[in-house]
Amino acid sequence: MKKILFLTWVLLSVWPSVDLVANPSKTDPESDKKAIQQIIADYKNSINQFDTTLAKTFWLTSEEVSFIHPRGHEKGWNSIKTGIYEMFGTRFSKRDLKSYNETITIYGDMAVVEFYWVFDAIFSGENPTTMQTKGRETQVMKRFGTEWKIVHIHYSGMPASGEREGF
Repeated sequence: MKKILFLTWVLLSVWPSVDLVANPSKTDPESDKKAIQQIIADYKNSINQFDTTLAKTFWLTSEEVSFIHPRGHEKGWNSIKTGIYEMFGTRFSKRDLKSYNETITIYGDMAVVEFYWVFDAIFSGENPTTMQTKGRETQVMKRFGTEWKIVHIHYSGMPASGEREGF
């Protein structure tokens, strides 16, 4: 009887570890959060450095991804690469995207990231003037095995807060 109780105790003690190995989608929430925070940092670096090689490491590079922004709607990795990265890379000689008030909400194998951003840049070409824009962004990420990937981004300007604005 003691042997059966001991084996039962061992099995119950080890089972969560076995389940985690067999079911990698059940990962540690803190590890997930850190991985997503790294993607946010890499995302900003990829925009600032016009680095599509880095971007390919955290974007799902398929036709199902999308990016909605004030100038349009990109569908598919190739469209995002051209319409976002190449546009930022060629239109501006210098880029500095910063974020703040980041929140990460994890829903199993999906995550929603929200933050506000400030983008300082210098236009390329004959008239290298500076500009600054501010806005907010939502990123949707999905876990594939143990890796998180961006599958959708939506960004817009700051909220309209004046009387009779923002409807």
